[in-house]
Order: sequence, then structure tokens, then C-alpha cells
Amino acid sequence: MDVEAAIRELKQRLAALEAMMCSDDTTSGHDNVLYGRFPTKGRTPGKGVTTLEVAIAEVRADVADLRIGLSQDFAVLRDELAGLRRQTDEQFASARSKMLRQCEALRCDMIDLAVRLDRLLDRRGA
Repeated sequence: MDVEAAIRELKQRLAALEAMMCSDDTTSGHDNVLYGRFPTKGRTPGKGVTTLEVAIAEVRADVADLRIGLSQDFAVLRDELAGLRRQTDEQFASARSKMLRQCEALRCDMIDLAVRLDRLLDRRGA
């Protein structure tokens, strides 16, 4: 899902709805409110829903769908990051253990070399 494109498209649709409402408000003299509730212009008691109200409801539904999709994507991303963190921790622990074993082997080799040098010096001095 291309989230940025979906958000851009929703912004364009909302801008078109705002422009539509502004042009309706200036030509008719009615005071409609875009945010917070549906406009009442063109609606009389007992009449159906206006085209603008349907368009607003569609945009709201699309925003809700996008929000759900993003929430699901973030949940998947959190799970993937947790798995990556576990895998990295395991690899780090393995590498650290290997390095410690190599350092210990080098330390033992150095001790062995020192002992052998001491023996050679003792033989020569005896």
C-alpha cells in the first residue's frame, strides 16, 4: 500500500469538498460548518442525504480504512523489529562467546610460550 499516495489523494478529495462547501456557502448565504458535523444546507426534514454528505462520509470511511491499515502495518513492523532484535542479540552473544574463547586460547598460548622460554633460560643457565 502506498500510504503517501493514499494520503495525498485524501487531501485532494478533502480540499475539493472544502471548495465545494465554500462555493455553496457564498452563493446561498447559508452557514454550513465543515468540521464537527455534517452540513445542513439543501436538507429539509424527511429528505434524503445530500451528495456532499455522501462524499464526506466516503472520505471519513477511507480515512478510517487507512488508519486501520497503518495500525496493522505498524503492528507487523513492531513484530519484525522484535524478531530482528532477538536475532541480533543471539548473533552478538554467539560472536562474543567465540571471541572470548579465542582470547582465552591466545592467553593460554602466551602462558605456554612464557613457560617454555623460562625452561630454555633455566637450561642454559644451569
